Amino acid sequence: MFVGMGQPYEHMAYLSKESGKIYYHSEYGDNPEELPDDIDDPIYVAIPHKKELGLGKNLALEFAYKFIEQKAELVESIFRKKGAYSKFKYLLEQLGELDHWYQYEEEAQRKYLLEWCEENEIPLNYAQTNGATTNLVEPPQILTEDERQKYLKNTDIINWKSPLIVECSREIMSTCQSEINYVGKVFEYVRDEIKHSWDYQLNPVTCNALEVLKYKTGYCYAKSHLLAALLRAQKIPAGFCYQRLSLAGCGPPYSLHGLNAVYLENYGWYRIDARGNKEGVNAKFTPPEECLAFSITDKSEMDLPEIWSDPLPQIIEILQTHKTVDEVYGNLPDIQLIQTVKG
Repeated sequence: MFVGMGQPYEHMAYLSKESGKIYYHSEYGDNPEELPDDIDDPIYVAIPHKKELGLGKNLALEFAYKFIEQKAELVESIFRKKGAYSKFKYLLEQLGELDHWYQYEEEAQRKYLLEWCEENEIPLNYAQTNGATTNLVEPPQILTEDERQKYLKNTDIINWKSPLIVECSREIMSTCQSEINYVGKVFEYVRDEIKHSWDYQLNPVTCNALEVLKYKTGYCYAKSHLLAALLRAQKIPAGFCYQRLSLAGCGPPYSLHGLNAVYLENYGWYRIDARGNKEGVNAKFTPPEECLAFSITDKSEMDLPEIWSDPLPQIIEILQTHKTVDEVYGNLPDIQLIQTVKG
């Protein structure tokens, strides 16, 4: 799943055929743990990027020649230019074939992943091969000082030292009696006062925390950036979590949804989702019980257990390279899931 984010070899994942555990490595440096010293041993298999499995341009052309042959040459021309995938999906939407494509893509991904696992002698639970990856990196419940500093750092995206963010944080803290009271209030502030870009159809597309606060709008990812910044401004460790969700509520297409985890001294890591409430969505701050915006209801959905100290690079790229909320929605990030069986 992680491997499919960005270009090939920017992010790598290795599966241990003995334990079923997956190890991650990113060129961007935010790695949950060190790779084993014997990572070159044959017991570890590098998980392929979707382009290596023929799940990119080739799959789109295959679909075109099978189902919209009269537009196949147009599809070929689309894939000779930048932004091809979003233009391809727009064409399919105009032809009434977009849902068909999503189903075709999902089935192809399942087929190729099965073949890859069989070729590499990786045992599978065949009833749930499109379900959740097992043995992902579980976050620590007690933070060392080095770990704490990772979740407090100021970056270009989580720019919590910006005067406007510092001021906002101080104003909210001035009304609070405790740290946990502050966490609850700052969560409600981002949830209720920062409008979800798609819900309200608001531009511009925001990414870094300061932009989100300035324009009072953002996608779930961007809102999580601001919430992390406001928490870190008060020296409260905060990270980033993701879910894989069905956009329609059942079946493809799927995309990542962004939320936060905050480290509470009395509870450990606790997930909060400030994407914004609406009909059918009622996220709250009720530790130790989680009350998130969305629950997992589809076999191809998943709560990803990692807590990242930086947002995923693919998400940053999407927010920074698309100028309108419609463009972002047409290019929402997704991942692929494989469920292995321990040997």
